[in-house]
Amino acid sequence: MVTLKRQMRPGTQLFLHTPEGQVRLLIPELESPQTGDWQYLVERPHPWRRQLYIKGRKLLASTVWQDMIANQMSIEEAADNWNLPLAAIEEAIHYCQSHQELLKLEAEEKRYRLEQQGVSLEPKTTH
Repeated sequence: MVTLKRQMRPGTQLFLHTPEGQVRLLIPELESPQTGDWQYLVERPHPWRRQLYIKGRKLLASTVWQDMIANQMSIEEAADNWNLPLAAIEEAIHYCQSHQELLKLEAEEKRYRLEQQGVSLEPKTTH
């Protein structure tokens, strides 16, 4: 799935060729994010990442969302922390909640790439 996602580009469609003909495969996780529906989120060029960023920043929507969860922030606290309008935070939350499969795939891809580079992702034990 990660390999297919990496190969997909905006406007690309996936087809299965059968003896009876061609069948269009609809796999939402592989489709490009719909950027027209978002006011505060945009696509940014990246070799394999397809999730959306906060407009005008090099900040993934998922970073804001995960920071809120990890630090148990309210929407207001996150808006203050990231210096963003409340509507931008609400949009990032909505986007992340509705694109969890994409975020999961990208997290797995990131982990794989780090492991390939020899980065240890296990916590260090101290005695």
